[in-house]
Amino acid sequence: MKRLLMAVAILSGALFPAYAKNLAVPGKNPVATIVIPDSWDLEETEFGYSAVSSDEDVVFSIEYAGGSRVDKMFEANEKWMIDQEIVPKGKPLEEELTIGGIPAKAFTYQATDPDGDTIIDFVLFPAGNNRVMLLTLWASQSARDENKADISSILSSIKAIN
Repeated sequence: MKRLLMAVAILSGALFPAYAKNLAVPGKNPVATIVIPDSWDLEETEFGYSAVSSDEDVVFSIEYAGGSRVDKMFEANEKWMIDQEIVPKGKPLEEELTIGGIPAKAFTYQATDPDGDTIIDFVLFPAGNNRVMLLTLWASQSARDENKADISSILSSIKAIN
């Protein structure tokens, strides 16, 4: 009986995909969709959403703002970095890229935080109508490696809404 229950549990896990949180960004007149694994802790913030990996070693956020609120969003991110004691080691590496059909500009900082060396990526997307989206990924290299599948899943889930 135990073997049968174990086989059913394994089979049902293989047949039913992991649950995930599907988000439209921004909520009103969205530009993109994104999927966050259900195992990540997701919360709504003033400018969008923030998610933390199940091992609490990776922080990911997707935020959006328009008009005068763009400056406030960037000010909130600067304050967040200070609050988290994230200190950049210098100027960021800048890169033009496309994610999910959306052109973007990435700013990657080598930095330190209370746990040591870390990396913080800010990816800026145009969102039409004088709006921008900002994707943030904060984690050490080892945490990125350990959570590579989830991070890759999140990034590959970003899709432009035509």
